[in-house]
Amino acid sequence: VAGSDTTALSVSWCLYYLCLYPGVQARARAEVDLLGHDPRTSDDLGNLPFITCCLLETIRLQPAFVALGHHATTEVSVGGKKVAPGTTVVTLLRKHLRTAAGGGSLFKPDRWLSPDGSVDRARVRDLLSFGAGPRQCPGVDTGVTAGTVLLATILWHFEDIKHNSDISEVRGRSTLSTWPDKLTISMSPRKI
Repeated sequence: VAGSDTTALSVSWCLYYLCLYPGVQARARAEVDLLGHDPRTSDDLGNLPFITCCLLETIRLQPAFVALGHHATTEVSVGGKKVAPGTTVVTLLRKHLRTAAGGGSLFKPDRWLSPDGSVDRARVRDLLSFGAGPRQCPGVDTGVTAGTVLLATILWHFEDIKHNSDISEVRGRSTLSTWPDKLTISMSPRKI
């Protein structure tokens, strides 16, 4: 599941949000239009901070995995309750990330921008969707880069991206990962 599946799921969810927020979609397209071509280099990616922020906000709201499991190696206290060594502690990612402390449930890509307009890398490092500490996903940068390239390429080559389904019926469906069920999107090739 790691890598390609999680990136594809995140991009699918991001397209869902870009359809829900046409102003955000227009701003993301304007960013890739300013670049003037598909992203090809790391410098190109550095010029697409808002598209990266759209992906990060999507990953915050719709993490690819439902939960993270941790094994307590020593006695710890979680929420005021003692947890014995050997106990498995499960974090429900989506629930936590949508709390006020996690950022709420609104899609706001700007929350990932630093005051200078670049991506806030410290905030990315702390994004619980990728896990934390020594067991954090080693593919964080690869996944975010691949997702940003894919989104920018879609926005460069296609326009009029919109839902073709009843948006109220779109739901996250989960096994090990979560994907947008009953989501149908259409787009038209751009004349570039």
